[in-house]
Amino acid sequence: MRNLLISLSLLLFAIFLRPNLPSASAARSPLVLAFYYAWFDENTWNKDKLPDLPKIAYSSNASEMIAYHILQAKHAGIDAFVASWWGQGNPTDDNFKIVLDQAQQANFKAAVDFDFDPSSPLFKSREGAINALRYLLATHVNHPAYLRVDGKPVIFFYHQTIYSVDDWAIIRAQVDPNHQFIWIAEGIDETYQRVFDGHHLYSIGWAKNVAAELNKWPRRVKKFGAEKYWVATVMPGNDDTRTHRADSYVRERENGNFYRETWDAALSTYPDWVIITSWNEWVEGTMIEPSVTYGDLYLEITREFSAKFKAGLPTATPTNTPTPKPTATATVTRTPTLAPTARFTATPTLALNAFDATDGIRASISVSGTLRVRAAPSTDAAILGRLRDGQIVILFARDDASKWLQIAYPDAANRAWVSADFVKADANALPVANENAPAPTAIATAIPESPPAPAILSYPPYIPSAAPFKFILPP
Repeated sequence: MRNLLISLSLLLFAIFLRPNLPSASAARSPLVLAFYYAWFDENTWNKDKLPDLPKIAYSSNASEMIAYHILQAKHAGIDAFVASWWGQGNPTDDNFKIVLDQAQQANFKAAVDFDFDPSSPLFKSREGAINALRYLLATHVNHPAYLRVDGKPVIFFYHQTIYSVDDWAIIRAQVDPNHQFIWIAEGIDETYQRVFDGHHLYSIGWAKNVAAELNKWPRRVKKFGAEKYWVATVMPGNDDTRTHRADSYVRERENGNFYRETWDAALSTYPDWVIITSWNEWVEGTMIEPSVTYGDLYLEITREFSAKFKAGLPTATPTNTPTPKPTATATVTRTPTLAPTARFTATPTLALNAFDATDGIRASISVSGTLRVRAAPSTDAAILGRLRDGQIVILFARDDASKWLQIAYPDAANRAWVSADFVKADANALPVANENAPAPTAIATAIPESPPAPAILSYPPYIPSAAPFKFILPP
């Protein structure tokens, strides 16, 4: 009996030593969401005002384009768009109706991000917020495509700090007294969890150490209740310097590496959901939507990590971490500490110990997903096939700008082209290409394609027409 009591005592002691780890995402269905903006028109696409441009210019009230965005998002593993909403009578309200209708046809979901941006002309009083919420709860949330979790509609809030926690307690008591909806707050003040049901950070690009910053938040949120939702943010970068705001900054994309870093950091926190900032916030340069510069690189990365998240994260191993001694609490601010730099500064490529082959230089591919092999040094050229990460290629030449490399493909007798961004080699060590090099013939059945994307709007003359563009689905 005495031995049994000792064993039980040791067991209880071990349990008390175990830290309060965040609950694993397996307890809830892992969702991948993306912030979506439906306020663009033909006047938006100005290369002097945006850090990049979409492959297809569009207006946000074009149902065909919204349907196309949903097709792309679903393929990347995204479950729902969270659309910025500025209230009844605003174009974002009319366009959100289109998003819901198109989502229903595609078995996709959409929710509202109740936007209290200081520049918004709406919600300037508590009563205005109450009326807008009542309208929302009586209309959009009843749509079959509105995002629900465990039967409850989900509502995100941006900049809810415009009102105090006590104000929000009054607001919720009037519009959702029984907590029949899931309210997700935003920002760096977790005390709003007294009223809200979960929390997220809209941006994480300002953090010097993304993993360290995100890992602060699960316990901060869950201390208000184990049932609270922790929604971890991932983002590809940031460049809002063309807005000329005082707090604008650049967080370099590093050809997708920063996006991968934020995904790794987010998953290390064992989130309930992951949210992407953003699908198409072009003004702030946080978009993963296919662009002129990056193609669909960010959709491929999203597809890779969303699959990893939904497959189930490994069980966290508890450790007996010593209790840290109290130190001065650092003041957290959304103001970025990174100095703005030139956009699209390429990360220096690691020099491969390349050696001369019979006629060329041996190098390896470094890519998330697959790298397209093209018939000419252009994104408009025919796709001949794909290469995967780690594959070895033989380099023969480069284009004048060293942006494209000529390789032997599919055999030693033929030549094709790949982007230099994804090849570990010194492009400048290669000669400029011989235009008469033999090129293989594209195989029409090699790559599955979706139906042609609708040409909603044509670009201004400085960008090639988007009409022939097709979204290429990775294998």
